[in-house]
Amino acid sequence: MAEVAAVAGNVIKGVGGFVASRQQSKALKRQAREEENAGAAQSLRIRDQARKAIGQQLAAQSSNGFMGGTGSALDALTESQVNGALDAMTVIRDAGTKAQALRYEAKMRRTEGNFALASGLVGAASSVSGMKDDWAQARQGQSSGAGA
Repeated sequence: MAEVAAVAGNVIKGVGGFVASRQQSKALKRQAREEENAGAAQSLRIRDQARKAIGQQLAAQSSNGFMGGTGSALDALTESQVNGALDAMTVIRDAGTKAQALRYEAKMRRTEGNFALASGLVGAASSVSGMKDDWAQARQGQSSGAGA
């Protein structure tokens, strides 16, 4: 009876590891999508802030009696646009990098689960094989004992 429990234990352990790894993988993939979504939302906020800042710069330039959007004022506006775009791109890149790392971790969890399942099944098969050997040896002992 202990042998049957050992076989069942190996199978349950393998299946449990497999199922847990799938759940962890799904959670990591969901987290990766959330990272990308958060990066995209932050990028939009940065772009909106940059547009507001550029509008304020242009209004400030014009209110001082200067011709807005020309000469060094144009350079300042261009620099603001470039900085805003770079900030937005950096946020997107960072979110993408984090998402990629999470997806890789999800893949590794799935692989671990596959190995856990395989290990459990091999352990169960080994236990079954051991039970057959024990049964065969026990049977031989009865046969040889009966003939003696």
